[in-house]
Amino acid sequence: MNFRIYIQFYKTIFPFVIATGLIAMGIFGVYWGYFLFCTLGVVIGYLGFANFRKGEFYSYYNLGITKWKLLKTSFIINLLVGLPIFLVFLALFLLIFGKTTSI
Repeated sequence: MNFRIYIQFYKTIFPFVIATGLIAMGIFGVYWGYFLFCTLGVVIGYLGFANFRKGEFYSYYNLGITKWKLLKTSFIINLLVGLPIFLVFLALFLLIFGKTTSI
């Protein structure tokens, strides 16, 4: 299995994923933002790819990679990438605001 192909797909959907996470973090708070970044972000990134770069799916099909494999692998990569990103955002949030809840 060539892992670089999956990394390339993840790099393509990452702008959608990080935008979803930042918006969710701004609306729902740090912890819910991270949860939505890890779960909903990948789905929105996938939908953005399917909408704006639909023709590129044929490249993955030619390599024997289905849409389902791309989605599953991107979800796993997002969990591995998401933890360090979450820790950085949490540290910045704590430095700026001093607490993570309004209570």
